[in-house]
Amino acid sequence: MKGGLALRALIAVGALLTVSACASIPTSGPVEQRGEVRTERDDPFVRVLAKGPADGIGQQQVIEGFLRASASFDDNHAVARSFLAPEAAAAWDPKQGTVVYSDDAARLVVDLEGNVLELRARQVAAITARGEYTAAATDSAAKAQFSLRRVDGQWRIADLPNGLFLTPLDVDRSYRSFDLYFLDPTSTRLVPNAIFVPVGPVASTSLVTELLAGPTDWLAPAVRSAFPTGTALSVPSAPVQDGVVQVDLDDSVLAADLEDRLALSAQLVWTLRQLPDVSAVRITSGGVSLPGVDAVLKRDALPQFAPDGPAVGDAVLSVEGRLVRLIGDEQIAVPGKLGDGTIAGVAPALSPEGDQLAALSPTREDLYLTTPTSAAPVRSRLTGIGLTTPSWDPFGTVWTVGRTAKGSAVWAVRLGDEAPVRVTAPELDGQRVVTLRVARDGVRVAIIVGDRQSGRSLFVARIERAGNEIALAGLRRAESTLVDVADVAWADADRMAVLGQEPNGVLQPLLVEPDGAVRRAAGSLSAPTRIAAAPGKPLIVSTDDGTLWIDTAVGWQEVGKGTDPSYPG
Repeated sequence: MKGGLALRALIAVGALLTVSACASIPTSGPVEQRGEVRTERDDPFVRVLAKGPADGIGQQQVIEGFLRASASFDDNHAVARSFLAPEAAAAWDPKQGTVVYSDDAARLVVDLEGNVLELRARQVAAITARGEYTAAATDSAAKAQFSLRRVDGQWRIADLPNGLFLTPLDVDRSYRSFDLYFLDPTSTRLVPNAIFVPVGPVASTSLVTELLAGPTDWLAPAVRSAFPTGTALSVPSAPVQDGVVQVDLDDSVLAADLEDRLALSAQLVWTLRQLPDVSAVRITSGGVSLPGVDAVLKRDALPQFAPDGPAVGDAVLSVEGRLVRLIGDEQIAVPGKLGDGTIAGVAPALSPEGDQLAALSPTREDLYLTTPTSAAPVRSRLTGIGLTTPSWDPFGTVWTVGRTAKGSAVWAVRLGDEAPVRVTAPELDGQRVVTLRVARDGVRVAIIVGDRQSGRSLFVARIERAGNEIALAGLRRAESTLVDVADVAWADADRMAVLGQEPNGVLQPLLVEPDGAVRRAAGSLSAPTRIAAAPGKPLIVSTDDGTLWIDTAVGWQEVGKGTDPSYPG
């Protein structure tokens, strides 16, 4: 993720809150500022110039002023503390949690009895202790109580929850998001771990320190770090000189073998290359280069660990039950029985290397696996009800979800003769899963849950593997603004392309950023049904009349008939 991916201030307005809908703002857990970063955004950092309390202001104005001033991090939120009574100013800990709330017409500061006021608003998100962003559901509510008393004749806040309460605009001005990079279970590919950090003058040291601290709690069970436990900077600095970051590690790093030394070097390079003034990284221990690793690694070094994986091939789709590849604007039949129509197939999915093909029967009751060659047999490897479009991970496993009497069953089907594995997914019990897409790192999944009547929502989860057992865990909202999501595909290692509906809008192609921001991906299409996306590839969308569209520099171009487009992987 680029450093410029900050929470956008255009998060949509939620429904008007009522007192009964309110939920408490957390008062423990989240946000510890661990350093400041320089942004690579094109737009300059706009410093928040907070104002202290004026003489004679009322209780509500004190609360309003405090909330506005909280967006200023200068001198440990000194201006915000000026709205507090002395004992509260000394006790208040802004590092205990950040709630992002919608500062719209539905936000209220309610005067309760006994000089107690309460903030009520729609909760947009939370930012955790490590700077991890979690979107809230569209109907989430938040509240926080403030007790006031007079200090030298002026109203001041005497009691308040710990933590920060910020609007999306506050977050957009005060934070930037960056990726820390860790390794998939095979240590062959990097996995991004997005964090929010306050904007400021220091960059490289903060990012290295955060990287050495390990992955965030949410991602940690699914990834590993190549740094030996306890590895730290030899001095508390990773300065940039002439575009080269000097990272001198203590001798703990020497315990890493050659494979891990290369992997940890990739973690550092990919993390630090997000900074615009960094052209290379020098990694040393005690001033000496790590054995087996180049003394200076340029920002494009170690491409084999790239989080987006290898180059993506041509898309595949279904045309009246026959599977075809889309090469340019030409449709070429897939070799074999699924391509010539001997066996009807829909919802095709090619493995990342393009050498294995999965598809569903037209009834979506059978999952077929085959090799896309003329003589290859087509085998049904799984039977179920309402199977979702298959999705490959990089480890040779194809995923699908079937309906059950109690909700959904997630299946992982490996190549060969192994029986399908029922994936443990307790957080999906009783839920209707519409779509499941595995990220190209094989560590994260995008999941759409719900139905058309009540609305479908986008979630992400992590994949935990232990021997032959596979589990989905950490289910959480990916964004907080869309009222319906019909389909999803991974656009790259960070972003998801969706067919989503904003309030008072219609389904259209959108991009969902790691910070929950939603933006237009391309022009609108009438009644889109499926979307295909991949790193370095144009979006492809099918519509309900069976027409296929590809996004070009001049807008959507029709490329014939077809449904269920997907890129390999």
